[in-house]
Amino acid sequence: VIQGGDIIEKGACSFTLIQKGVLSAERAKAIRSRQSTLDVKPGDTYSAAALSIVLHTRSPKIPTFRSDVRIFLVSSSTNRENDDDTETMAWFGGGADLTPYYLYEDDISDFHALYRDLCAQHTLPNEYTYETMKKACDDYFYLPARCEHRGTGGIFFDDMNASHDTQKFVQ
Repeated sequence: VIQGGDIIEKGACSFTLIQKGVLSAERAKAIRSRQSTLDVKPGDTYSAAALSIVLHTRSPKIPTFRSDVRIFLVSSSTNRENDDDTETMAWFGGGADLTPYYLYEDDISDFHALYRDLCAQHTLPNEYTYETMKKACDDYFYLPARCEHRGTGGIFFDDMNASHDTQKFVQ
């Protein structure tokens, strides 16, 4: 946690690591509904890591920035009699968004251009275009009670299968 700075009034960076977790029946079912390439079962092991950053600036003319990236790995035994036969599947999730208090069109355009260019620089699965990740962020941060979006959006992604190319993107 940082606070009291001339530019950053409050900020935090957190890291979470879970190793050798055991999937409950409910969690295994949820994963199976989203990831069909591995037969995930209750009792399978998982590991997860997440890095989150939030920066609240002192000046209301500088937007709040939030970003996170996470990886989730599941190891499933392909042969229940021999736990040495396992398959592991991994996927990424994360995103970044901007919440300005005063709208400066150039700041918003530059922020979105940065993420549009980042997406264009990487070979990502077809369902992870800048446009689809921006829409996912807009949908996630929509406030139905106020009929508006929180902030100016950004990108949001989940269930992105881990590969060499997707790892470069999340770095």
